[in-house]
Amino acid sequence: MKTIRLFVSTLLCVAYLCVSLISEAYANSHSDQLSGSERLAALNGIEQYIISSYVLPKVGEDVAAALKSAQKQGKFSHINSKKQFIDEIGQFLREKSKDGHLGLTAMRSDKKVTHILQEHDEIRINNFALEQAKVLPGNIGYLKLNKFHPDEQAKQVASYGLNFLSNTSHLIIDLRQSTGGSMELVTHLISHFVKEKTHLWDIYQRNVLADRVHSYAVAREAKLLDIPITILIGHKSISAAELFTYTLKHLGRARIVGEQTEGLAHATGVRKVNDWLVLRLPLMRPVNPFTKTNWEQVGVKPDVEMRKELALDWVLTTL
Repeated sequence: MKTIRLFVSTLLCVAYLCVSLISEAYANSHSDQLSGSERLAALNGIEQYIISSYVLPKVGEDVAAALKSAQKQGKFSHINSKKQFIDEIGQFLREKSKDGHLGLTAMRSDKKVTHILQEHDEIRINNFALEQAKVLPGNIGYLKLNKFHPDEQAKQVASYGLNFLSNTSHLIIDLRQSTGGSMELVTHLISHFVKEKTHLWDIYQRNVLADRVHSYAVAREAKLLDIPITILIGHKSISAAELFTYTLKHLGRARIVGEQTEGLAHATGVRKVNDWLVLRLPLMRPVNPFTKTNWEQVGVKPDVEMRKELALDWVLTTL
C-alpha cells in the first residue's frame, strides 16, 4: 500500500509540475501577443515622437508620413507579436530614414529607459573595452579600443593607456571592432592629442546650434601632442568611432587605414512608447568646423583603403 501511495503521490507531483510548466509557457507565449489596438497605439506614439524630435525635421516628417500611410494600407496588420513589431517596424524606420541609429528595442526588465545599450560581448565589457595597450617591435605603440564607454572611469583608464604609450615613436589606434558609444569619451581622448580649446565639432539639435565642443585640459604626457597617429577602421567601425576618426582626420592629426565606415553620425536618445517598447531616436548631430558637415550615410573614407584584416600588418611594414 505504501508503494501504491508513493506512486500516486509521485504522479500527482509530476502532473502538477507539468501543469505548472504548461501554464507558465502559455503565459509567456501570450505575453508577447499584440492586439490590433495595441499595435495602432504603438504606431501612433512612434509617429508623434519622430515628428516632434527627430534630428532632421523634414526627414522626420517624411518617415512619420510613410509610417502612417503604410498603417492605413494595412501593411502592418499581420504583426501580432511584440517581437515581430520591434523587428519589422524598426527595419521600416531605418529603411525610410536611411538612419541606422533609428529603431526600436524592448523595454529592459528593470524598466530603466536609457540610450545606453546593454553589452553582452566581453570585448566591449572588460576593462571598459580597452582591450590592449602595448608596445610592438620597433617601439610602435598599439591601443585597441572596442567601444567608447560612457562610464566616467573609462576616461581614467583610457588616459592611463595613452600615457603609457606616450614614449613610443608612432601610435596605432585600432578601432576595427569599435561599435560606437560616448561622445564625451571621444572628446576626452582627442584632448590628449591637440591643444586645449581646439574647436572639435558643433552640436545641432534639429536645425538649432546647441553647443560648440572644444578640447580641454587632461592629465597627459606632453609627447602625445606630437606623436604620429594611425587609426585602423573597418566597415563596422561606427558612431563614436567614426566621430573620433573623422575629427582627427580633419584636424590633420591622424592617418586613416582600412575600410570606409558605415556612416552613422547622429547622437541617439530614447523615448518610452509604452510599458514594453522604447524608441531609439536620433536627437542631435555633430558638424565638423572644417568640412561643415559630417559622415552621415557616407562614412569616413580612409587615406589608405584596404581590407581591415590586412591593415595592421600593412601599417607595421610601412613605418
